[in-house]
Amino acid sequence: MTLVNKLVLSSFEYHMVFFMLAVQAFGSVALMVLAHHVGLNVKYRAMNKKDAMTWFPVACSQALMLYTGGKALEYLNVPLFTVFKNLTIIAVAYGEKWVFKASVTPLMLTSFSLMVLSSLVGAWNDITFNGHGYFWMSFNCLASATFVIHMRKVIKQVNFKDFDTVYFNNLLTLPLYMVMSLLMEDWTGFTGYYSNPVNSAELYSFVRGMFVSGVAAFAISYCSPWCLRTTSSTTYSMIGALNKLPIALFAMLWFPDPITAGGVLAVLLGFAAGLVYTHAKNIQKRDTPQGAQVLPPPISMDRLNQSNGDSASSAHASSK
Repeated sequence: MTLVNKLVLSSFEYHMVFFMLAVQAFGSVALMVLAHHVGLNVKYRAMNKKDAMTWFPVACSQALMLYTGGKALEYLNVPLFTVFKNLTIIAVAYGEKWVFKASVTPLMLTSFSLMVLSSLVGAWNDITFNGHGYFWMSFNCLASATFVIHMRKVIKQVNFKDFDTVYFNNLLTLPLYMVMSLLMEDWTGFTGYYSNPVNSAELYSFVRGMFVSGVAAFAISYCSPWCLRTTSSTTYSMIGALNKLPIALFAMLWFPDPITAGGVLAVLLGFAAGLVYTHAKNIQKRDTPQGAQVLPPPISMDRLNQSNGDSASSAHASSK
């Protein structure tokens, strides 16, 4: 998902972030409905006014998170994006401490130190430093933490399970994305550019990229709760920590961004920080007395889109 988003937002003439998010939301809803009707184990609560009104602010905060993530990906390379995404975990942890009175253990502080160090190394070795990218990345980290914490407060009120969160998030944000796309994005230039036969090959690649993006959005939504049902929250959270490395490595090979020793070191430090943090959360969960309230582990924030799928999982156990 992250690699396809980077491709769509950096390889074509027009960067239609809201339009891409609308396609992903539509693809997720359409494939969920299709999977339900063909008999797959995809169950979700029907849309209703009461739950929609309660959940709409959460959906709006998710839209802000995804939009700022898309803008950050326009300007930053994927390895650097994944490194700085780790800073969101720190914001979420201290947000939980303030809102839910959750504890921050010494091992978690160690992982936070590694996250900050990896970000400093990554920024120091970013030879294509881009102020716009860092602005949107900072905004995205704040928006992501706000979304996660707000979602966890509201999800108890509506008692969403499995695909309920995925369905409501995508269905509520779809019209929002389309309206914002029509108001803020250059549709006149977009249609004029791609109506030219000279650009037909690029249009085909753009449509193909958008299609793959929509399918990947649904796949993440489906696989997150499936993984949790068939394995455990420990396995799932470990996967969330481990997936940063292959994403960064594939991006280094796929995109023409310069590869530096410092950039590689930053990715490895971020990878180690994710493992240490996951281990710290597992120890914290194990040491929590039976019957005490246990907050679900933070969703994997290193994926640009479909943290809504992870959020659905976090309601009963779980995004980037």
